[in-house]
Amino acid sequence: MREFEILRQKALAFNIELSNEQMEKFREYLALLENFNRHTNLISSTDPQTVVIKHFLDSLAPGPAFKETGLNRELKLIDIGTGGGFPGIPLLIAFEDWKLYAVDSIAKKLEFIGILCEKLGLSERVEIVCVRAEELGKIPGKREAFDFAVTRAVAQMSVISEYCLPLVREGGYFAAYKAKSAEQELKEAENAISMLGGKALKTFKYTLTGEEERNLIIIKKVSPTPRKYPRRTGVPVKRPLSGPC
Repeated sequence: MREFEILRQKALAFNIELSNEQMEKFREYLALLENFNRHTNLISSTDPQTVVIKHFLDSLAPGPAFKETGLNRELKLIDIGTGGGFPGIPLLIAFEDWKLYAVDSIAKKLEFIGILCEKLGLSERVEIVCVRAEELGKIPGKREAFDFAVTRAVAQMSVISEYCLPLVREGGYFAAYKAKSAEQELKEAENAISMLGGKALKTFKYTLTGEEERNLIIIKKVSPTPRKYPRRTGVPVKRPLSGPC
């Protein structure tokens, strides 16, 4: 399938070289996703090109960021709102010494992640948890325990920062996948990010196959997150941080 050749070639532009074995895992991933999506709404379309380019390839976009930050080594990754496994599972396939903590509040989606990881031989490197991000940030042993947090298509920047930064260790990073509105979202979230112990490091701009610009916002955790964050379930969405709170 041509889309898998595009995946392999474009991944190189993201500083990621995929082996034949890794490519086979992506093919199995697609087949399982197509089958499961017939009865559980994981993604809106299982068209092969859409899945491979807009989900698999897009998930690998942090490659350049990992190279710049020195995080292309063994690390503990947490994926908030993993849904159909994006971006966490593609990153786990590409980086074979990483461990993933896959988080979602919908049990049926995590059932798919469990089946997928078993099929792909990833189960020993994945922990799957059905919990709200706000609750997870209060759990001892999980708070400020991860090297890198990722989230994709979850909420506006100030909200996802409150979900993710409390989970990242000092010196670690948080990456938010965003469309072309990224600069405006980041500007509006600057105060919130600072309040949560983060600092905007860089925004990587990229395209997938000549379509509209996409952005990956990289936030570095520069100081501990105050204990009052994250606020209780539902509050970050209803009252996004914008200044002293």
